[in-house]
Amino acid sequence: MPNTNHSLQPLIHLICDFRVESPDYTVAMARMATEFASLKTLITPQPFKKGHILGQSVFLKLVLNEFPEGTVHICRFGTMSRLPNRFVVAKHQEKYFMGPDSGLLPLYFGEEEITYYNITPADNINIFDPLKEVYIPALKQLLSANMDLEAAGFAIKEMMVRSSPPQPTLSNGMMRLTVIYNDYYGNAYLNINKQLFEEVGQGRPFRLMLNNTMEISRLSQSYNDVPEGMELCMFGHGDIMQIAVNAGSAAQYLSLNEDKPVVLFFKE
Repeated sequence: MPNTNHSLQPLIHLICDFRVESPDYTVAMARMATEFASLKTLITPQPFKKGHILGQSVFLKLVLNEFPEGTVHICRFGTMSRLPNRFVVAKHQEKYFMGPDSGLLPLYFGEEEITYYNITPADNINIFDPLKEVYIPALKQLLSANMDLEAAGFAIKEMMVRSSPPQPTLSNGMMRLTVIYNDYYGNAYLNINKQLFEEVGQGRPFRLMLNNTMEISRLSQSYNDVPEGMELCMFGHGDIMQIAVNAGSAAQYLSLNEDKPVVLFFKE
């Protein structure tokens, strides 16, 4: 029997990797308004580098916890694969996720056991417009099945593309970290979250070494905790540690671009 716990009026969140100025953005808005006129739709343009699944997964962690149950997140991202694109849908914590089989969703979900369903059209090898050719038809099919993935007739996808993010390394109170994402403002996000920071740190004083001469030794609650032009670190959206510059860019002013190493010391 189809699941009747969800209303047939979910919020649709389309995340796309093109800018507002692009015709693709306007076309996407028009298509969503035409196909789902009775549903609330939010479109988030993010100019990710093509195939940058690590940055995409960090962005998802920063924002998706704020969405209500029943939301359908459509990740309309391009891939770097030379093979024909494949597409999947999954359900996690009462929310739905559609996206390419590029390693993005397993990277976002981490070690959690997730069941993925194939939504790749059987008769279409070369997908030119995933929104039009894949996601919109799959969402209509899901809506018609009252948001039940099995009742919608999607087949379980056994094998998924997977990728491993850079892991922090710990040795004698020293953690080697990496900048894994720079947002629009140049804030630098590290591969450590609040839970791991507290587990390892145990409340001890710390020093976050940005380079040979610059360090941060306290957590901030907001960007305004320091004077304009000064650096800070904090746990913001998604509880991911970020390094920022108040009214500035950490990527530009501190050279904290993606893949840059950063060292975190805890006092013994």
